[in-house]
Amino acid sequence: MDVRYALNPVGSLVGRHVLVVEDDKDARDVFCAMLDYEGAMVLGTASAEEALAILRTVRPHVIVTDIMLPGHDGFWLLEQLRGSQRTQMIPVVAVTAVVAREEILDAGFDAYVAKPVRPEGVVDAVLAALALRSHPDDPPPD
Repeated sequence: MDVRYALNPVGSLVGRHVLVVEDDKDARDVFCAMLDYEGAMVLGTASAEEALAILRTVRPHVIVTDIMLPGHDGFWLLEQLRGSQRTQMIPVVAVTAVVAREEILDAGFDAYVAKPVRPEGVVDAVLAALALRSHPDDPPPD
């Protein structure tokens, strides 16, 4: 089993900040609702450029991004995140219906969710991504 799909031992999104980048408003609303239901504090945006603007003032624990976005795509967003010391350690989850799993993971995403997304799919992927990378502001584990 690939560790990228193992659940976070903490198993909770309560108090975690999540940035969702998805251009389809309905999909973005569903992802945000799923994560909010699990206790996450969620911000949603429609583009990679808007996400970077938000990241100037907010540092989420994890980012969930669609790959096919208007303007710059999710790969470009990941490259920008990994190229900045401020954001390079934030876990990033890719959501896509088109790009192969291997390409996503080889690019450096921490987890992957295939569309159409199962209700628990985004939550499981976010927990897996959080398990892979620690955030300096995270409370120590119990």
